[in-house]
Amino acid sequence: MTQIAAPQIDFGVIAPLVALVATGLLILLVDLVSRRATRRMLYSIGIAGCIVSFVRVVMQFGHPATTFGGAFATDRFSWAFDAIILVALAASLLLSLVRDAEDGASPAAYSSLLVFCAVGGMIMAAATNLIVIFLGIEQLSLALYILAGTGLGRPASQEAALKYVLLGSLASGFLIYGSALLYGASGSVALTDIAHAAASPSMLFITGFTLFIVGVGFKLALAPFHVWTPDVYEGSPIAITAFMAVAVKAATFSVLARFVYVVFGHDVPALAPLWAIAILSMIVGNVGAIAQTNLKRLLAYSSIAQAGYVVLALAGVTGSGLSTMVFYLAAYAFMNLGAFAVIALVGDGSESVADIDSYRGMFWRRPWVAACMTVFMFSLAGIPATAGFIGKVLLLGQAIAAGPWGIAMAVVLVLGTLVSFYVYFKVVWAMFSPLEDGASAPAGNALVPWIAVAAGVAGVILMGVLPQLFYSFFAT
Repeated sequence: MTQIAAPQIDFGVIAPLVALVATGLLILLVDLVSRRATRRMLYSIGIAGCIVSFVRVVMQFGHPATTFGGAFATDRFSWAFDAIILVALAASLLLSLVRDAEDGASPAAYSSLLVFCAVGGMIMAAATNLIVIFLGIEQLSLALYILAGTGLGRPASQEAALKYVLLGSLASGFLIYGSALLYGASGSVALTDIAHAAASPSMLFITGFTLFIVGVGFKLALAPFHVWTPDVYEGSPIAITAFMAVAVKAATFSVLARFVYVVFGHDVPALAPLWAIAILSMIVGNVGAIAQTNLKRLLAYSSIAQAGYVVLALAGVTGSGLSTMVFYLAAYAFMNLGAFAVIALVGDGSESVADIDSYRGMFWRRPWVAACMTVFMFSLAGIPATAGFIGKVLLLGQAIAAGPWGIAMAVVLVLGTLVSFYVYFKVVWAMFSPLEDGASAPAGNALVPWIAVAAGVAGVILMGVLPQLFYSFFAT
């Protein structure tokens, strides 16, 4: 009788993940046994679990290790990405505390699903083989499909969930079929073994890699796999859109970075399709944002362009590329979560203030809100002394040193940034425009979103003024 050896499990390696899984289960258990479990209590449990998991991640910094037979690793590809995912989860739970955030959905189901989404993202960040990557993506995606539709009182939310699940399922099919072909070409699901097949790629390998990139490109909202993004961002609840924009991108970029570095190493020409997709994303994202009058749709197109920018960190596949990617994703997290927090703050969780016209004259009624939103828009545009500016400078440095493809991407980044000035400045212009007679600015004044807004402003400014401190930390 054949004996199947159970893999050795190092619980120290998976401690952050265990803490988060326990948090999700605890939320469900408290809701089950207590009739007095309020939404605030359940979300507070989720935030406490984030803190515990974050502490465990920080304790792992600088101490790489693997478990489950090497299929799950805590290393430079996971530490900072895990931290970004957890920050996004905590911010999304904070924003969900605003009135009517989940539009009638069960608070326990809503918050636990959000926690389990983060679990999937952390699995992706630590995955070193194709099976675990797929498990992490499905763990994240299945919960997120449901959460996109938790705006039960709004048909747009149901439409967003339907579009997301249909297109997401199609993308998952590309991903799993591509993974199967990569396995066929290499005889293994481990990325280190697939790297041997990449040295002399067969047509089977090339086809598998192409399909794999299609699946990853959907999650990153890279063009031309971006068509779901504006509708899903607009229809989903604000907190879910914020999580989707930051945590999902961080988790998927961790997969892409590990795949590129481990499988291809310094073979930059083989990644030409990825560079082409990045250029297309920068063009589509910036040009598509010009005509948007809804702030959530504008940020959706912004996320498409920003995803294209982040790919530049992989240009040249250099040692500093990963640090640059993490720095820019951290900066993007601060400015994007901050922008969504302003939307939640102004409307007390309502979706009715997502139109840019709702912010007209905001400075004259609520100057601090307008000032904070201006900081986030300036950072997204890449204005000096903000985190977005430093991030783009670092990305340009990576691209220019990477040869012809890198220089082409750098040129498109500069041109795209010039176009984006109009996109982000029209929001600032609206806020500083005089109020028309009889008009009034939205009057929402919830305290909780101010925490996320203040943290976002602090992060954007500190990373812009003291970039070396953060960059050195991410380089460890």
